Amino acid sequence: MSAFLSPILAYWQARTGREQIMLGVMGLLIIALLLTVAVIRPLRDYHASARTDYAASMQLYRSVQTDARTYRDLAAGASQQASQAQQSLRAVVGATALRHDIALARMVPTEDGGLTITIERAPGQSVMGLLVDLEEQYSISVMSASLDREPGNTVSASILLRRAGGA
Repeated sequence: MSAFLSPILAYWQARTGREQIMLGVMGLLIIALLLTVAVIRPLRDYHASARTDYAASMQLYRSVQTDARTYRDLAAGASQQASQAQQSLRAVVGATALRHDIALARMVPTEDGGLTITIERAPGQSVMGLLVDLEEQYSISVMSASLDREPGNTVSASILLRRAGGA
């Protein structure tokens, strides 16, 4: 090893004090440059890349969370619609009429899957609320209706109802 170091040591001793200081500063600058290029910059780039990857992962996570929430809401709506579809038209109309404090005089099923209901003396506003609820909540449409005004803001009605999409 001394065979390797002896020419370097001889070169160093042949320089003046000022040249030795300049060579020392140059050596320190080269070491700082190598340290920056070989260690600091790759670590800084890795940190920036990790931060970008984390942000993208969080965005994907939030997107998946939103999609999962939407799926749960849709699944709940589908199961609610399925349970409503399983209920008979008579049961749905009867329960909805009870919620609106309407006494149904008759419920007569038709051959094509519809239902004719007869209401005698019910508040007109309650009858309209019943029909709106049937349409909005259960997709039961009014096919034909005959309403007669009675004394005291009441009506008598004969209404043909049918589920949307057929029977």
